Amino acid sequence: MLALRTLLVIPGVEAGTMAEAQRSAADAVVLDLAVPALTTERTEARATVTKVMAALGSHQRPVIVRVSSASTDELEADIAAAVQPALSAIVLAGTETPQDARDADVLLRKYELRHEMTPGHVRLIPEIDSAAGLQALPIILGSVDRHEAVALNPLRMHRDLDLARGLREAHDHTMAFVAIAVRAAELPWLLGAFDGDRGFIEATRAHEFGAIGAAVASEASVRGVNSLFTPDAAEVAAAEAILREWDRLQADGEVVGVVLVGDEANPRTELVDRRSMRAARLAVGRADAVRAIEHLR
Repeated sequence: MLALRTLLVIPGVEAGTMAEAQRSAADAVVLDLAVPALTTERTEARATVTKVMAALGSHQRPVIVRVSSASTDELEADIAAAVQPALSAIVLAGTETPQDARDADVLLRKYELRHEMTPGHVRLIPEIDSAAGLQALPIILGSVDRHEAVALNPLRMHRDLDLARGLREAHDHTMAFVAIAVRAAELPWLLGAFDGDRGFIEATRAHEFGAIGAAVASEASVRGVNSLFTPDAAEVAAAEAILREWDRLQADGEVVGVVLVGDEANPRTELVDRRSMRAARLAVGRADAVRAIEHLR
């Protein structure tokens, strides 16, 4: 599991910003090959991404590349430029169908093998930015076993729905739908407004709907967003207690129990079963990933 509280997004041709990216407090760096401004500069952008990948990877920072939609003719060339051992994941722009995820999975496997990498090393983050993608999300998540998270792009979703500029209430529905789909698939989700107005939906609202992180445009935003999405220590401790009790139950051949968690002076009782175990496992995995990235710094 990757720590994804903050993803510092850098357009693929801005090689001059790579030194800043190496020093960033962001959990991961996203090199964006799918930004519309690169339409006429794709060859240069891919060459730049290929060059900077190893430099960023040598700092043990997760590196993610946002690649073009599977509906374009650019996906394979983007993946060919991106895949190397330093790559942690790709964001698949404009994911709308299960076949989009399958196409990306096949191409990733092709270039992983070409670089003698273990198949599945590069994780997949589908970007949902349309009504079609939102409706198909549960099936998309079941189509391949490479998913790391889901990124919701609210600005492009807003445009796809053809909503009035001031109408933000519809995003509560889209965030709730994504939250339900990813929980069923035991995956996290993040606010991935990789282009345009990143303030269109406040990260705090996404956090309320269970998002684990957000894309940011500048280093100035990183520490605040990191703080917002850092797992709550008390909730992590509760999740760890649930997992310990689950292990005890399994050793005794049982499947349901209870555990006291929270403040010792005023503890609460939590049910321990398969459902709570799965949620706790996600919470602890996420906290462990954040601890690991903080330790590297």
